[in-house]
Amino acid sequence: MKWSCIWSLVVVSILVSACEKVVMSRGYVGEFSNFDKIVVGKDRERDVFERVGSPTASSSLSTGDGSYRWFYVAKKTEKNGFLDHKTIDQQTVVIVFSSDGVVRSVSRLTKGQEVDIVSESTESGGKTAGILGETFGGLGKYRDRFEDSKK
Repeated sequence: MKWSCIWSLVVVSILVSACEKVVMSRGYVGEFSNFDKIVVGKDRERDVFERVGSPTASSSLSTGDGSYRWFYVAKKTEKNGFLDHKTIDQQTVVIVFSSDGVVRSVSRLTKGQEVDIVSESTESGGKTAGILGETFGGLGKYRDRFEDSKK
């Protein structure tokens, strides 16, 4: 009887803790007030890096005039139990550099403008196997090896 009460308490505490709200912070962890110290037209890429740190993401393609962008994103999300993550707060600063590395503009995105940085990779060319191909695809490949070893 005593052990069943203890186990019941353990199970109930695990179930209750699974429903607890979890708040997570991701992305840029520096002070956003440091972006106000960046001088447009004077500061260079190195100055920005030393003042505010490494960007969360940067544009991989430049525009037609050779400019490129750095993105600083701080995102706070919460998760309740088994539900999906919900964004509570997001701050985003975009710094545009000219082709020679001088700051062209510094802008903050408003609360409604959310940046979703995709970290997926592009598949290379070739054949992509499905679940059946993954499961049964190697069967014919190994048969010849076993037959050669019997000879």
